[in-house]
Amino acid sequence: MIKNHLKIALRNLWKHRMFSMVNVFGLAVGLTVAIIILLFVSSELAYDDFHKNGETVYRVLRKADLNDSNYLIGVTSGPYGEALKNDYPETVQDFTRVMPTDGLVTYADKSFNEEKFFLVDENFFDFFTYPLASGNASAALTNPNNIVLSSEMARKYFGEKNPLGETLRLDNQLDFIVTGVLAEKPGRSHLDFDFLASIKVMDNFSWFSNWWSNSLYTYVRINTPQEAAGLDAQLSGFMDKYFAADFERNGTRVDLTLQPLSQVYFQNEVRYDRVLHGDKNAVYIFMAIAVFIMLIACINYTNLTTARAGQRAREIGVRKALGAGRSRLVIQFLSESFLMTFSAILISLAAVELLLPLFNSIFQLDLVFPLGSLSVLGLLAALLVLVSIVAGSYPAFLLSSFRPIAVLNQQKTRAGSVVIRKGLVVFQFAISVFLIIATLLIGKQLNFLNEKDLGFDDEQVVLVRMNNNAIFNQREDFLNRLRNEPGIIEASAMTGEPGGFHDAMSFDIDGMDQNYRFRTVFTDYTYADVFDLELLAGRNFSRDFGTDANEAVILNETAVRTIGLDNESAIGLTLTNTMMDTTQRRVVGVVKDYHFSSLKDEIEPLIIINHSSARTLAIKVAAENIDNQLSIIRARWEVISPSYPFEYKFLDDSFSMLYQQEQKESTLLNIFAAISIIIACLGVFALAAFTAEERTKEIGIRKVLGASTGGIISLLSSDFIKLVLIGNLVAWPLAYFGMEKWLENFAYRTEISLDVFIAAGIGALLVTLLTIIWQAVRAALANPVDALRHE
Repeated sequence: MIKNHLKIALRNLWKHRMFSMVNVFGLAVGLTVAIIILLFVSSELAYDDFHKNGETVYRVLRKADLNDSNYLIGVTSGPYGEALKNDYPETVQDFTRVMPTDGLVTYADKSFNEEKFFLVDENFFDFFTYPLASGNASAALTNPNNIVLSSEMARKYFGEKNPLGETLRLDNQLDFIVTGVLAEKPGRSHLDFDFLASIKVMDNFSWFSNWWSNSLYTYVRINTPQEAAGLDAQLSGFMDKYFAADFERNGTRVDLTLQPLSQVYFQNEVRYDRVLHGDKNAVYIFMAIAVFIMLIACINYTNLTTARAGQRAREIGVRKALGAGRSRLVIQFLSESFLMTFSAILISLAAVELLLPLFNSIFQLDLVFPLGSLSVLGLLAALLVLVSIVAGSYPAFLLSSFRPIAVLNQQKTRAGSVVIRKGLVVFQFAISVFLIIATLLIGKQLNFLNEKDLGFDDEQVVLVRMNNNAIFNQREDFLNRLRNEPGIIEASAMTGEPGGFHDAMSFDIDGMDQNYRFRTVFTDYTYADVFDLELLAGRNFSRDFGTDANEAVILNETAVRTIGLDNESAIGLTLTNTMMDTTQRRVVGVVKDYHFSSLKDEIEPLIIINHSSARTLAIKVAAENIDNQLSIIRARWEVISPSYPFEYKFLDDSFSMLYQQEQKESTLLNIFAAISIIIACLGVFALAAFTAEERTKEIGIRKVLGASTGGIISLLSSDFIKLVLIGNLVAWPLAYFGMEKWLENFAYRTEISLDVFIAAGIGALLVTLLTIIWQAVRAALANPVDALRHE
C-alpha cells in the first residue's frame, strides 16, 4: 500500500513539475535557513553547559550605583574568595579565581603578545571541565611557576615537540614550566583563554591583597540554588564587615550578588567584564525568524495544493466512488507532502554544507554541522515529520473531504477555500514586510550611530597600549619625540580612550554635604587637544601652572549639572577623591559633553584628572600619508622597547566595535528578509500562473468582448496587490512596536519615521508586481480563440 501511495505521489508531482519545483525549492531554502539558524541558536544556548556540576558554580558580582543609577560589576579583588569561604563555611564549599591579563610570551627565538592569558587558582579544573590531552589536571597548577597551554598554543610555540617540562617566559620577568596541554574544548564557554598560569605568582605583589584592587573574577561553589539565595541575602552584612569605614568615607556603598554560571554568557550588561557575552534577545529573534521562514515555505505548499484542488476533484471523486476511504486519501496527500519535504531536505543538506563555511567567515563563527550525529539525525527526522504535517495536513483534509457525487457532477467544490488561501498569502507578506521594516530601521540606527556627532574627533587617532615597563617608564620622552616628528599632530597618555575603560570614583566637594560619584579618566596635559574637546568654561591643563601636575581636574557638563552648578560657577571648586588619596584637586575647566562610552548609554558625569598613571597612548596623525606616520611611531617604539611587538588600532575602528553585535544582526536580517521575500514571491508566481491558467476561458471571453490588454493585466494583478497591501497593514503596527522595543536599548536613537514603512510597502509591492507581471502579460496577449478552445 505504501509503495502504491508513493508511486501515485511521484506521478502527481511529475505531472505538475513547475508547482513541484516551486514547492521543493521554497521548502529547501526555508529548511536551509532554519538549519543554519538552529545551529547558531543551539551553539549560543550551549555556552557553559558542559561543565560537570556547573549548576553549583556562581560568579560573585559587585553592585554599585552612579548617582542613583544602579549597575553590576564583573571584577572583584583577591581577598573576596577566601573571606567568603571563611565567613560562610557551611554554604561556600570552595572558591576559585580567574584573572585575565596579557603579555609578551617568549620561547627560544619566538615572542608574541598574547591577549588570552589567564592567571588561575590551582583548583580551576575542579570548577571548570577542561580535559587535558597531556598532564595531570589535579596537579597541573599546584606550583607558582606552572602553566597549561591550549593545543593551538603548544603547536605555535613548540611545533611537534612535546611541550611538557619546557619553560615559557612572560614579559621578560616570570618563568613558567609547562605542566599540561588542553585537549579540544568540549564546548563553548564565557572564558576564552589560551594560557592558564598559577595565580600564586601574584602573592608577591602587595596590591593584590588590597580589597579595592578589582582585577579578577571570583567563583564560588554552592550546593543548591536555595543555599545560594540564602547567602545572597546575607552579603550586605559581609560587605559591611570589610568595607564599613570605606562606605562611610565615600558616602556610597557597594554590595554583592551571586550570578549562576548558566547566566554569565547572556547577562551582558555587566561593566568591566572581559568574558564572552551573547545577546539572548537576538537568539529569540532568530529562532522566530527560522519559524516564520519555514511557515512561509509551508504556506506556499498549502496554497498551491489547495489552489489545484479543483483540478484533482475528479480524481478524488473517482477514487471515493471506487471505495477509497478518507483516511487513505489523507495518507495519499500526506505522502506527496512527505516526498516534497524529503526532496527539500536533501537539497538543504547540500546547501548547508556549501554555505556554512561562508556563513562562519562572514559572521566570525565556528559552527559545525555534524551530519552523522544522533542529535542532528533526530533533528532532521523531526523536521521531516513536522514540515510534512504542517505543509500537507490542511490540503490533505480539505481534498479528502470532497463528496464524490458533487465532484463527478462538476458541482463547485470547496476548492474555493479562497479566504483561507488569501489569508495565508497575507500572512506571508506580513512576515516579509515586518522583516524589511526591521532591516531598514536597524540600518537607519546603525547609520545614526556612525554619523552622530560624538563631541570629539575620532579621525586619524592611533591607539597604542603601553604593555611593558620600558615604554611606560620612558613615555614622556617617547611622546615628546613623537610630537617633534612631521605628520604627528599631538599625542597623549590616558587610562582609557573614548569607548574604552573609564572607572567610577567618589569625590567630596568643598562646601557641599553630598558625596558625588563620577566616571573617571586619568590623563595628561594634551588629552583635550588630541580629541579636540570643546572647552565651555575655564581652561585646559597647562604646564604654565605648576599645581596642574597633580591637582588640576576638568569636568564635563553633566558632572556640573549633577552637582547643581553652572559651568562658570564650577571653576575653582576643590574636591577630594575619597577612594585614592587626600590630595585636594581644583576644577580648572569644563568641557562640552562628549560620548566617552557607547551611544547605548546616557552621557554620565565625568572627571578628567591630570595624573601620570596612564597606560594607553592616543596619537593624532595627519590625514596624509598615514602609513609613513605609523612607520615613524613604530621606529620610535622599537628604539625604546625592541622586544615587544608594536601593535596599534585606530580609535574610529575601536569605537565602531561597540556596535559589532548590531552590525551582525543587521546583516543577518538583510539576508533573511531577502529570503522571506523570495520564498513568498515564488508562491505568488506559481499562484499567478495557476490563476492565469484557471481563468483562460474567462480572459478569452473578456478579450472578445473588447477588454484591453491593460485591463486583463489589471484584472489578474489586482487581487495580489490587495493581499500585499493588507499584509502591510498587518505588518506595520507589529513592526512599529517591535522596533520601538529594540530601540529602547539605545539612549541615543533614530526616529521611527513613516518613510521607512512606506518604502517597505512599496518595495514589497514592486517585487510582487515584477513576480506576477510576466504571467499577467502572457495571459493578456494570448490569442482569445485559443483561450476559448481551452479544455
